[in-house]
Amino acid sequence: MPAETMLMYLQNCGPEGRLGFQVAVQCAPVLKDVKISNLITVKPGGWHKIRADLKKSRIICVPLYMDKEKEVLFLYRYKRLENYLRQKSVRRFLRKYGYGQVDIAFVLKNLRIRYELYAGSGQGFPHELGVLLEYPVEDVEGFIANRGQNSLMSRYWKVYHNKQEAERRFHLYDEAKEQALWEIVSGSPLYKIAV
Repeated sequence: MPAETMLMYLQNCGPEGRLGFQVAVQCAPVLKDVKISNLITVKPGGWHKIRADLKKSRIICVPLYMDKEKEVLFLYRYKRLENYLRQKSVRRFLRKYGYGQVDIAFVLKNLRIRYELYAGSGQGFPHELGVLLEYPVEDVEGFIANRGQNSLMSRYWKVYHNKQEAERRFHLYDEAKEQALWEIVSGSPLYKIAV
């Protein structure tokens, strides 16, 4: 999408339009059902608006952290996340990080606690978030082992294994973003953009 089109849209819309645009830009892969989940940071009050806008879709929006300056939200597709959590490599990784159960409610409750500790007091980053954002387990483990250095490439996440597969997924995410942007600037509400 041309930058002029995006700028014109942003100049002519109100705060709700800008929030919808932000969601379309940052969460297009989950909106277009090519990714299980996304994280987004918005101004206070954004959670209620996004949750209401997506109520007619199959995307759930829950807060991971809120303070007077920001809200960190986790958007996900329930059924897809439930199936993803059944994968052996995902279960093994989560158990290594103290997740005795791998059902969605338990995982999200504990992720919220760990993220709040990280955001509120700087305690260790909850690396399981990368796995829950559907980054390959091998890449999350590579990130941890290399302390964020020495990646093969970096776009939506830092890639340590299977660069070809990562490039394929990045391309899908880019296509989803382009489609979602055209739809939001054309006036489509978020729930209609969400496949």
